[in-house]
Amino acid sequence: MDNTEPRFTVNEILDRYQRDCLDELAPRTRKDYLRHIPVLRRWFGERVADDLRPRDFGPFLDIKRGYHQRKRQLAVLSSAFTNAVSVWFTMERNVLRDVKRKPGNARTRLVTDEEYDSLYVMAPLRVQLAMELAQLLGQRQSDILNLKWSQIKGGAIRLQQGKTGKRLAIGLSFRVKKALGKCAQLPFGGIEYVIVTRAGTPYTPEGFRAIWQRTMKKWVEETGAERWTFHDLRARAATKCRTPEEAMRLLGHSNISMTLRVYRRGEEQVQSH
Repeated sequence: MDNTEPRFTVNEILDRYQRDCLDELAPRTRKDYLRHIPVLRRWFGERVADDLRPRDFGPFLDIKRGYHQRKRQLAVLSSAFTNAVSVWFTMERNVLRDVKRKPGNARTRLVTDEEYDSLYVMAPLRVQLAMELAQLLGQRQSDILNLKWSQIKGGAIRLQQGKTGKRLAIGLSFRVKKALGKCAQLPFGGIEYVIVTRAGTPYTPEGFRAIWQRTMKKWVEETGAERWTFHDLRARAATKCRTPEEAMRLLGHSNISMTLRVYRRGEEQVQSH
């Protein structure tokens, strides 16, 4: 009788991870993981998972460009290995716990009022509206573009964040109401999505990103200023909040450490005793 325990390849573990675990993730996270998994299969798929050693991941991480992308990909593999060890019992241990990865540096770019206003003036109308809602609501680009009129009720914007699933009800300030009013006046506006294309359809992430990049390129060429990302508007919103706690609630974070480390980019005002 053969008592040899089965030995699973990385491909087999990733197969089960995709089947059993990905549906539990937020749509944006699931999409990212599905993009990373083919890379992991190419590098490690045929290897027996329990035979892997920390040194086997050195060549994967030893590239001059894209290190942080590779680090994110290994985080996906580590999650799959954790399930294999402690849920499915198909691995002895998660070897990636012994693979040291350099911590990423938190982004510090703070968009000033002058920079915001300067780009806003030259941006197309729909980019202006997306910018204004992003800096006032503090939400990710995908949540701004997917916002529907049906989510605005009871004096608040009620949304479920696409990345985390966090539910928020954000009160309507005067500036938010003014921006929403402009959105409603767009051709085909006020029907389903808050920000729509000229054809009345919602923007795809790729479509809006292309318009944003053209706008930013023109702004940098004309002003000579340092470029910034649409996501920096989320940090601008957090920084403009009166307190870190208020910023944490607006951004939908479960704890304040992420808010402070990544999104509060201005000086914290404190009073001496």
